[in-house]
This record gives sequence, structure tokens and C-alpha cells, in this order.
Amino acid sequence: MAASTRIKATNIKFKISSTDYSCDADSIELSLSDAPGGQQTFCEVQPLQEWKLKMSGIASGDSASLYQLLFANYGTEVAFSVAPQGNTTATSSAPIWEGTVIFDTLPPLNMTAGDIMAFDVELTVKNSVHTPSATPPVYFGLTKKTS
Repeated sequence: MAASTRIKATNIKFKISSTDYSCDADSIELSLSDAPGGQQTFCEVQPLQEWKLKMSGIASGDSASLYQLLFANYGTEVAFSVAPQGNTTATSSAPIWEGTVIFDTLPPLNMTAGDIMAFDVELTVKNSVHTPSATPPVYFGLTKKTS
């Protein structure tokens, strides 16, 4: 078997609503873990799961920056998408991941003398029914678009 094509995290597309914030972020991670209150029964393979959207980026006072967006939208839910390969049209080999993020955490104010201010924040992705056989498939609220 030939080596699989590697995905390099450059020129990604990271949108909240319809605005691309890729230039304000330097790390994006979607991770799945047990949801609070998820109770596993004897018939289930695993308990209820929940995605977290972890991101790091630059702190900025610009009103249109990702940093200010996190403050301005605290307590709301907004659609987001991540295209790891930078594509604008989803394909089977370059999917686009979509969901709804809940702005339930504010970014910290990290200040070190002489350094550019940055932030790390972890937000909750709104959960939905796990339907991996749907078109497009939905994995606990995260949709994998391939067309």
C-alpha cells in the first residue's frame, strides 16, 4: 500500500458564522469526551459524548477579531466550520466539519512583558443525536460534509 496523503495544517479555513478567523488562530482542536450527566446503560457501547472546540490565537482589540468575538458573543450559540485542508467545497478526501459552538467560556487575559498577548479557550459544541449513517453523517453534533 502506498503512503496515505498527509494533511498539513496550513491555510485552513476556520469560520464562525460566515467570517473566516484563520488569521487570528494558531491552533484549533475538536475533541470528543463524555458529556456531563451521560449515563451508560448495559445496551450502549458508550455514554453520551460531547465535542469541545479548543482554540488558541492572538489577543486583539480590533472589533472584528476572534478575541473580541468571544467576548461579544458570550452566552450565545453560533454556527462554525473547519476545513483542515483549506478547501471551500467539501469532498470525500477533504471534508468540512460543521457544528454549533456555545460561547460558554471567556478567553483569559494573558500578559507577559515583551510578548504578544495570546489566548487559549475551550468551548462546548452543541450536542445532537449521534447519526453516523445519515447523509451527511452527524457525530454527536459535529457534521462531516463530504459534498
